This record gives sequence, structure tokens and C-alpha cells, in this order.
Amino acid sequence: MTEPGETDVRQLPTHSPLVTAPGVPGSPAFPPSTLDAIIVPASRPAESLSTAAALAKAIGCHLVVLCSFHTDLHDVHELFSAQRLPMATAVQVSEGYTHPLLDFATTQWVRDGDGKRVCAGRNSDLSSKRNIGLLLARMLGWNRIFFMDDDIREIDATALLDTVSLLGTEGPLGTQYRTAGMRVYDFPDNSVVCHARRAINEYQDVFVSGSVLAVDTKAPFGFFPDIYNEDWLFFYWNAAAKQLARSSFSAQQLPYDPFGEPQRASSQEFGDVIAEGLYTLLHSGQGTESADEHYWTAFLSDRNRILEQIKRRSYKARTEIRQKMIKAVLAAKEQLHEIEPGMCVTYTDAWRHDLQQWARRLETLPVPGSVDKALKELNLL
Repeated sequence: MTEPGETDVRQLPTHSPLVTAPGVPGSPAFPPSTLDAIIVPASRPAESLSTAAALAKAIGCHLVVLCSFHTDLHDVHELFSAQRLPMATAVQVSEGYTHPLLDFATTQWVRDGDGKRVCAGRNSDLSSKRNIGLLLARMLGWNRIFFMDDDIREIDATALLDTVSLLGTEGPLGTQYRTAGMRVYDFPDNSVVCHARRAINEYQDVFVSGSVLAVDTKAPFGFFPDIYNEDWLFFYWNAAAKQLARSSFSAQQLPYDPFGEPQRASSQEFGDVIAEGLYTLLHSGQGTESADEHYWTAFLSDRNRILEQIKRRSYKARTEIRQKMIKAVLAAKEQLHEIEPGMCVTYTDAWRHDLQQWARRLETLPVPGSVDKALKELNLL
């Protein structure tokens, strides 16, 4: 029996087939203990950095904290001192920070173009801070870095290094892994809509997350676009080439109420559509060249079906979250109606153009020789 509005294009509840999950890491290309830096895009008070600081100390790698919002730079330096970290850097990323190296057509489209309407006033500097981390790594000659959000807990040095050691390891198709992550099950790292699917007892998996992600920064790599699901777009090409791995470890994320503010669902909707739509194509062996207006018309129709399904089956959700969940899903649905197939084509075209520009910029980066000099090159000191 088919659902009303169902099409041949279906958003999938899991993308696990697109990631390799070796039970035991193979022979790593580097010694297992080699990690150059843990990079934390921080927005919470300094005490939220205790886990990352303890890991950096245990491993003996550099800790880079990129501060904004509620992260006070002075408090972070006090934490560094208390932890006696030998290699630690904290820097303030000011509101509205820009740099020519981070000048992307996709960012302009989201902030000043048609995307300003469909991204619902998204206010996040996560992509910018992660891109700063990538630039620092390439400028300083770091080979392997580990991105870790400041709400990640219950992760030890063994789990982190096991994940990092997958980088450079040969996968089943003869390709080497360029990115490797963990899954975050508790609290699940999902969008509002995916949380709603889980709340009505629909199967909803958790994918690899940028919140705990190892990156081979010697190899070519993408960038994090200024959009929700920026991590999925960052490692999209690795997933397409079977170069995305997942270790056997999981991490925990601090819980929050995904339905507490309907605006969250609105701001996520366009990014969720783009990422889910592109990854759905990968399952059938198709790439971005197939993401034309006809495809996006079908995918948007199926996305609407999913939101309608959640609304119809909301009675299955727990009583205490039901009304909040419905409001959030209605906010996502209202935003979905603003998204046109042509917008999706425009965005993916701009993204491909940005990737070409980014690759050229990475080839001509300066080699400053120290973290402070690199930060000055990025106008952060």
C-alpha cells in the first residue's frame, strides 16, 4: 500500500550502505598515535571543553579552540592552564567573520540571495570555524586532524585514535579512507524531522557526523558550506568514492529538546533537503549530474509526504512532546513550500563551483611556520 503523494524517489531512513565500517582497522598508513590536532568549534562556556582538553593531553596533540557566542576566551585560557596543556591555542572568531579564502558563492546565496528566504535566518558560524580548522591544518602541514564539537562526551583516547587510524587505510574497493567518523546515538545526532520520525516509531538511523570526525588533510578535501548538514556535503565526495569510514566506537552528545523551538526545523529544512536528496542519488549510483529540476521536483514531493506522514501519525508520539513536535513539523512544512526545484539546482551548481575555487585556493596557501602566524594570515590575531 502506497502513501498519498508517493513518488519513485524516496528519502531513505539510513545511509549506512554508503559508509564502510571496518570491524578492526587495517594497517594504518601512519602510526596509530599520530594525530596533529583536535579542533573544537566552540560556542558553549569553557567548562564544556573539558573532554576535548583531557583528550588532547592524553594523546599529546595540539588543541585548537575556535571561540564564539558563549565561549569566553579568558575562561578557555584558564582551562588550558589548569589542564597544563603543552600545545593549546584559543582564538576568538568574531560575529560576521569573513576572509577571502572563505568567499563562497553558496554563502552569498544563503545570506543575500534566494537562500536567505528558504534558510529561515539561519544563525550559525559552525561551517566557518570548521573551514578555519581545515585552512590551519593545510598551512601548518598537519596531516591528520580530528573535529570535535563542544557538546560531545563519553569518548576516550582509544576511541579517538582508533577512528583516526582508519585514515589512509585501504578499503574494500582499493581506495584509501580520507575521512572517518563515529556515530552519535545518545543523544542521536539527527535533524528535527528525523527526530520526529523516530518519535512516531519510524525507523531512523544516525549517519556519520562532523561532530566527531577525523580528516586526512594531506589529501584533497572539500569545505563546509554555510548550510545545515554542512558535514554531509563536506564528505559527500568521499562517500561517493567509498573513502568514508566509520569506526566501531560511538560518542555521546549532550541532550537537547529538538522540538523546543520550531525555528530550528525551519532553519534546517533546506539543508536537510539538499543533503538527503544528494545522498539518495548516491544509493542508486548517481551523482550530482542527475540532480536536475525533474529530480528535485520528485524529491520535494516525497519530502512533503514524509512531513504529512509524521503529522498523521503524531498520535504515536509521547503525549508530553506531541504538540511541540507537530508545531516543529508544521514549521518545516511551511518552509518546504518555499523551496523550488530550481533553487536546489542553483545551489548544487554553486556548490560545485565553490569546490573548484576552494581546491585552487588550497594549492596557493602560504606556509607561515607557526600557529600564531597562520592565525594572522587568517585575520584572527
